[in-house]
Amino acid sequence: MGKSQGFTLIELMVTIAVFAIIATMAAPSFGNMVVRQKLNSTTRELVSAIHTAKSQAALMKETVALCLNRTDTDTDFTVNECATALIPGYAGLTTAEQAEVQRTRIISVPVDSVLEVSSGSAAAVLFNDVGSTTTTATFRFCAVGNERAVAVTRLGLITQTSGTC
Repeated sequence: MGKSQGFTLIELMVTIAVFAIIATMAAPSFGNMVVRQKLNSTTRELVSAIHTAKSQAALMKETVALCLNRTDTDTDFTVNECATALIPGYAGLTTAEQAEVQRTRIISVPVDSVLEVSSGSAAAVLFNDVGSTTTTATFRFCAVGNERAVAVTRLGLITQTSGTC
């Protein structure tokens, strides 16, 4: 008889079954890892936007607002809503002036839809003409049991903390 080459059907089925079991165990943790990466990415983007807003306010010598594009109660917090809520005298401006304010003095930070903006989280912060804030603000995001908090002090100092939610 000749030498047999290849695998038997039983060997292939056992190998596929083992791979299926391993994939079933790995899939949930891979999904959680993707969500955690989005949480970390959003936090980094927020910190970067805060630095940008502080610098822009000091450079322009005008107030600059930073807003999340979602809040815990509003899934579509627009640039116009942010400007109306935070920029003094915005409602009395002409349409062209409002468009200019939206372009130069409003920074919107996108928050991925898989992340939850925690209840009680700040939705916006206003930087004055020297780059400090009018109040202390803490932004909190939660996903898959992990929480990231970014706090901005009145002097514009930024602290980040991690925890559970």
